[in-house]
Amino acid sequence: MKNGTQQGFCNSGAKLQSSTAVLRFNFCAKLKICASIAPPSQSPETLAEIANQTNRMNNKIILNGCIDQFKNQNELTTTDSETFELFSLTQITKDFDLTFETIQDSVVDGGHDGGIDSIITIIDDFVPESIEDLEDIVFNRKTNVKIVITQCKKENSFKESALDKLITSIPELFDLGKSTDALLQRFNSSVVEKGIIARESWKKCTIAGGKLEIIFNYCANSEIIEINTTFEQKVTQLLALCQSIFVGSSISYDNYSCHELLKLYQTQKNERLQIIYKETPLSTSYNDNGIGYVGTVKLANYKSFLTDEEGKIREDLFESNIRHFQGAVDVNTKIKNSIEDISTEDFWWLNNGITIIASNPSLVGTTLSLDNVQIVNGLQTSYSIFLHHNNDQNDTRSVLVKVIINEDKRTIDHIIASTNSQNPVSPSLLRATDDIQRELELFYGNEGYFYDRRKNYYKNQGKPASRIFSIQTSAQIIESLLFNNPHSARSKPTSLIKDDTTYNRIFDQSRNYKVYLNSCLLNKKVIEFWTSIEDRDMKNNLTNFKLHISRVITSFIFQKTNITANDIQSLELELVNNENFDSASEFLLASINGYQIENQDANLINMAKTKSFTDYLVNRLTTQFQ
Repeated sequence: MKNGTQQGFCNSGAKLQSSTAVLRFNFCAKLKICASIAPPSQSPETLAEIANQTNRMNNKIILNGCIDQFKNQNELTTTDSETFELFSLTQITKDFDLTFETIQDSVVDGGHDGGIDSIITIIDDFVPESIEDLEDIVFNRKTNVKIVITQCKKENSFKESALDKLITSIPELFDLGKSTDALLQRFNSSVVEKGIIARESWKKCTIAGGKLEIIFNYCANSEIIEINTTFEQKVTQLLALCQSIFVGSSISYDNYSCHELLKLYQTQKNERLQIIYKETPLSTSYNDNGIGYVGTVKLANYKSFLTDEEGKIREDLFESNIRHFQGAVDVNTKIKNSIEDISTEDFWWLNNGITIIASNPSLVGTTLSLDNVQIVNGLQTSYSIFLHHNNDQNDTRSVLVKVIINEDKRTIDHIIASTNSQNPVSPSLLRATDDIQRELELFYGNEGYFYDRRKNYYKNQGKPASRIFSIQTSAQIIESLLFNNPHSARSKPTSLIKDDTTYNRIFDQSRNYKVYLNSCLLNKKVIEFWTSIEDRDMKNNLTNFKLHISRVITSFIFQKTNITANDIQSLELELVNNENFDSASEFLLASINGYQIENQDANLINMAKTKSFTDYLVNRLTTQFQ
């Protein structure tokens, strides 16, 4: 029958001029045949279910493509499971504006992880790397602490067993009466260290009367969130348990399937924004160096400019600001009062206004459209307007807004520093504007890498995470390699930048800048080798000693104890290979075991931060290479 139909169409085509009836007959015959073999009609409900299943499958396929692209773009060498984990953490923490290094460092999974894959503690907008970092933080009633605990499973469903592990682990990990040594008997050293930071932050925040938020996330490679009643009951049990531990705190729990992760991935920052001035802003230029716009913006319009599609403040606008919102300090209380108290005085008469840096301006009437918007001064005013203005368009009061169009990095740094000089600022917050930091950024860029002077500047431009290095990372590895201090670089990384003496010793303009880049690349390769260790116990034992491994491997490469800047400058990175990594790791593990035999009370976390262990290590290196 099928062949006959095809022949009919051929015949009709050949005799097109002679008879249209033949065409009609054969076409109708074809329709009848198709009708006879068509499946029976399906109900709308069945068709809807088929469409839903197709969409779910498509979402998973698309998400897996997004994960592959994420891996390629960031030049990662991770396994599929590790890549899913990093991808998921990157998506669910978007609102926190974390660096990729911070996300990587938060991963604690492996043997004896208690069902926890990541722990991140955020104190206001600061993420401490060690317990010693908390010494420099003043906790008060305005302090906000977030503890983010995440499970990432590249599995096709949400498992109750993951919740069982959390329900068992959380009371143990956050038992303030348990010592570090006691916790190490139950959990690996990464979980313990991150857990101690979290619980100490919780304790200090609660005592000071601050706000604590505990956030649980569970990410799975499931098409959608499908959970049963028992799963829901265990979530309720976990939340009730945490309410009894973290009294008075905000506790939340969220599941993320492929559907939710894909939605987060597709959520991009809206870089093209519009400011509506009350009147056409004054436009001025300075030679060929830039353009400026100055004018007043109604408070309601400025609040709209700050607000994203979900009604939240656009945190990404403040990435280049040296401060975050300071809460109800005296100056902000005054701003709040002036916003809420409508009087005969315009708001901008009483306020210094807003300074914005942007690019690609387009002015049409009173509307100024901009790309790459950064509010570099006026964060306190901006937050106060967002939080306290009632969005009343009939309120004619306004705020002064000046926009500077300039893409020269040095000029932008000067603007940031100058516009913030009216208030006292810690020098450590302005290290990024130092000449050596700008020069290092230029040098790294010429070599195909990115020196992140300002947090997430290159991440937001979509540069590969594997090629981005921060000021702090550079300081830590230089301190470890050239000054034999991996312990201090491990214990108090922020102090390396804050202390003038240490900072000037590390960032020496007379030193060849290739030393900094090679040091970062060496450390990066060491971390990659460490990540690929299959023996879980070995990996856990070395997790706190990555800087020590970098220090040891340089001695194995150059066959000597003390390493100089000239050595690092001339380092052939091909020598940072599996063979030398294995030798350095074995040597370090033997040193750890030997030190613990002589110091029975030493544990893996404290040893990594102890000068006496570094001295023991260097002495063994001297014996090895004398």
